[in-house]
Parts: sequence; structure tokens; C-alpha cells
Amino acid sequence: MKYQATKKVTGGKLVRVKIEVDEAPSASIKNVQIHGDFFLHPEDALPHIEQTLRGLSRRVSVEVFAGEIERTLTLQRAAFVGMSAQDLAETIAEALAAPTVSGENHL
Repeated sequence: MKYQATKKVTGGKLVRVKIEVDEAPSASIKNVQIHGDFFLHPEDALPHIEQTLRGLSRRVSVEVFAGEIERTLTLQRAAFVGMSAQDLAETIAEALAAPTVSGENHL
């Protein structure tokens, strides 16, 4: 199943996530793409964040998503500019709240 959300976060930046979930029985995230007009320094940390999210259950809390994102930022010595790990985690949770209707943007 595919999910997506776009959110304007507190810093005014736009964040978009597209997520594909394996619904049988684990409901784990198979793929995730993160886009937006935010900044991440260094930029090459973004694929590491996406990789960290793969395999997590779609049912975990916003706090778990935020913690995993923060952990990856720390390991990569990276930082968001214009948004936070919490902002991204909330956008992910919003996406996972409702599947994308067939015919809408796909991964």
C-alpha cells in the first residue's frame, strides 16, 4: 500500500514523504522518499535517514520515528535547517494515517 503527505512545518519549509508499506503481516515500511525545500547538512545524510525508516512498522509512534531520525542524524553528524526530526516524524505519521488513492502520485 502507498501513502503520502505534504506538510508546511513550523520553520515554513515544505516537507513531502512518499511511503510504500508491506501490508502482510508485518506492516513494515518497504520504501520511503523524503523531499521538500528544507536543508540538510550534509545532504548525503538523507539516504541514511530513508534507510533507517525502512523496516519499521507503520504502527510505531511519532516518538519512535523521531527518535530513529535523530539517531541517524547524530550518527551522520547531520542537521536539518528549517525543520526538525519531529517535523519529519509527524509528516510520516500523517502519511501513514491514510493510504494514497489509486491514480495519485506513486513512488
